[in-house]
Amino acid sequence: MSYKKLTELENQVLKIISNGDDYEETPTECFENIMDAFSGLGLNLSKNQLKGVLGSLYKKDLIWLGEFPNGLISYHLNN
Repeated sequence: MSYKKLTELENQVLKIISNGDDYEETPTECFENIMDAFSGLGLNLSKNQLKGVLGSLYKKDLIWLGEFPNGLISYHLNN
């Protein structure tokens, strides 16, 4: 595995996802819950910023996308 440099926001998002529910046998979280977690930490993060962080993590192959039964996009930790 090659070394991937991560920003502080990327690290925080990965931590939030890793603490999410196990779905499809991997830690998973939805967009709204990730936003709520940042609010709970007292951090102001815009939806566009979070979309950018999630896109970056996806490009770095650290997360993969799925869908919950209710239709929400799910962000899975890539093990």
